[in-house]
Amino acid sequence: MKDTFRLGIIFTHPTQHHAPLWRKLNEQPGISVSALYLSAENQVGGDRQLGSSQAWDVDLVSGYQFEYLKTITGKISPKVKKSLLNPGLLTRLTRENFDAVWLSNFNTYSYRLAFLLCKLRGIPILSQNDATIITDDRYNYGRRVLLSILYPWMFQLSDYWIPIGDHNVTYLRHYGVADEKMVRGCYPFDRERFEQTIDQNYTEIERIRQQLRWDNNTIVFGFAGKYIDRKNPFEFIEGIAKAHQKNPQIRGVTIGGGELANAIDKRLATMNGEVLNLGFINQSQLPLYYAAMDGFVSTSYTDPHPLVISEAMAAGCPVILSDRCGNWGYSDIVQHRHNGLVYPCGNSDALAEAMLTLADPSVRKAYSQNAKEIVAKQDLNCTLDAVMEIIARIKQQKIAANNRDRIPSALLIDRSIQQQQY
Repeated sequence: MKDTFRLGIIFTHPTQHHAPLWRKLNEQPGISVSALYLSAENQVGGDRQLGSSQAWDVDLVSGYQFEYLKTITGKISPKVKKSLLNPGLLTRLTRENFDAVWLSNFNTYSYRLAFLLCKLRGIPILSQNDATIITDDRYNYGRRVLLSILYPWMFQLSDYWIPIGDHNVTYLRHYGVADEKMVRGCYPFDRERFEQTIDQNYTEIERIRQQLRWDNNTIVFGFAGKYIDRKNPFEFIEGIAKAHQKNPQIRGVTIGGGELANAIDKRLATMNGEVLNLGFINQSQLPLYYAAMDGFVSTSYTDPHPLVISEAMAAGCPVILSDRCGNWGYSDIVQHRHNGLVYPCGNSDALAEAMLTLADPSVRKAYSQNAKEIVAKQDLNCTLDAVMEIIARIKQQKIAANNRDRIPSALLIDRSIQQQQY
């Protein structure tokens, strides 16, 4: 239809967090969403860093138009890699096809090509990333100097930004993004799917709960994610071990996989069952495991905005978060001593103390209720509202531009009439 706003999505692959947003946007009156995926990762195989060959078992490609673009080899890439170059963008990214494009970073050659095409062809760009100043300090001094030069220029290429949290706003301002370019949103995740899955599976949740516990008094803390160095899983294990010494009812559960899996198993073999390693759990079952936990922990020493925190909160889990994660802040998803606790990364004693604090059922109950209330306002609907506001701005700017174009014509006609009168 002529009045339909056509939003293009350039994304590396379908993800469990963004695909529901594309679907929801496409349901809005007068909005048409088309996603151009640079690879088929998670659809034809598993996540490499999770050490799994299983594709995600939730629907990520229905409810909106999508296309897997072929690379320069003539094939669809099964994996995300920085060298992705998809020449189909040359014919797809036109003003005849799209009124605006969601395009977030420069990580692949195709992203860089897409930015170039959008700027040359006058297509507005919407961007979102999860970066924070916290995570930038992992770079050496030389790289930070280079970023301080490049990022302000690169970030200005985007016409609008959708910051996802307090630290992300600070980050964007640091690199020169003006407040008027920002419309506050969240990092999207499908809270409704999590809650529906939990509501429909109480019997299975109770079975899982019994699997994870020694008895009805056991307090289970969970860790979920890639078993890689920056996720810092051993700090979780050490925190559990120390907390268990003071409160023998405390137990830990790890969910995930990756390059540290064997090392984790070796460490757990030296313990007495204080921590269970469940390995990979697919997307459809994850909400049930969150719901079976009493608390959730993220120990990463660099992690911009781990979405497992939002997922766990949707299940009512109070959370403990390393201060090296970007999820915490006065208006962010984790608010210290309100719905969770923030501890100094690298201090397993402080982590154990946080676990002991959440061992108090009255504290857990209060934090759990607050977690549900906060996450209900920071899900994909929050980002949906931000995108809709940006679309309204783009439409208004287009109307204003058309009106400006008409003014010179009107003046010429008026002058012609005046000349005829003389």
